[in-house]
Amino acid sequence: MGAIFLFACVQVLQREAVPLPHKLKRRVPVQPACIRVNPPGGAPFFRLEVYCRKGRGGAPEIPWDAVERAAGRLRTRLLLPAGVCLPAPPPARSAAQAQLEPGLRAFSPKRLPLLLSLRMAQQVLRASRVPAQQLRVTVVDTKGTLCHAIDALAPLAGSLRVYTPDAAQYKATAARLLRRWGATLILSDSPGCFAQSHVVVADDLRLFSGCERGLIFSPDTHTPLKARVVRCRAPQLPEAYAGLCPPGIDPLLFACALYELCGIKEMERLQFGHFAFDNVSRVFSVQELGGLIEMAGKH
Repeated sequence: MGAIFLFACVQVLQREAVPLPHKLKRRVPVQPACIRVNPPGGAPFFRLEVYCRKGRGGAPEIPWDAVERAAGRLRTRLLLPAGVCLPAPPPARSAAQAQLEPGLRAFSPKRLPLLLSLRMAQQVLRASRVPAQQLRVTVVDTKGTLCHAIDALAPLAGSLRVYTPDAAQYKATAARLLRRWGATLILSDSPGCFAQSHVVVADDLRLFSGCERGLIFSPDTHTPLKARVVRCRAPQLPEAYAGLCPPGIDPLLFACALYELCGIKEMERLQFGHFAFDNVSRVFSVQELGGLIEMAGKH
């Protein structure tokens, strides 16, 4: 996993819940507390408890200056509870300066969301009753993130294609799939190559026209018009880690931090039982999505 970088989960607590000595005539500020947590099989992370009062409208008045001091080097890798936003940073003269300036930053995952999109596609392909040799699957990977992970798609598809601006990234992958599965990996740099696929795993939805008929699995928040983009509901964290996720923290974001910053590879194997499409309130099961693949092949 390379270098390990710790992170902190922010927990906002009401100041009134903090016990204070009866002799104090007035309340004193309660400083944020940084508590170490040791997850199984990985580097530690921290729970940053922040005590605050309710402000106007009931929103908490968070002492961000105190949070920054307490977080220290973790200040650029924070996980925030739902509804809590960091204050806007002061304007910087350049992007390079912005990275060097002190301030708070929320953690943004880079690899695991796309890898889990691939795992979700695998689940659905296995649930489909369409024979594997009839299925067309495309991976849209503009940065080469999945070149070591797509092997599991080979036995699930008769046609496996990768859209990448740099075919050299997938040269070793193509050789490996041919040697292991006898499968030919088709490489393309044409955005139209995935229009007729039953299933697409994509890192960049801006390449889509919206006319694609297959199911699209992607962590990208851009949504092409009319395209059927599948979003996962919160995953079921392994029992050893579920109790470590602080209240209000997105379980998927927490899993990403454990994987990318604490080196816990077990997060690669997360399973998802329910999914939803963009702009559709209904929840779908893995089996229902498998049936939709069959319908896509008939159009």
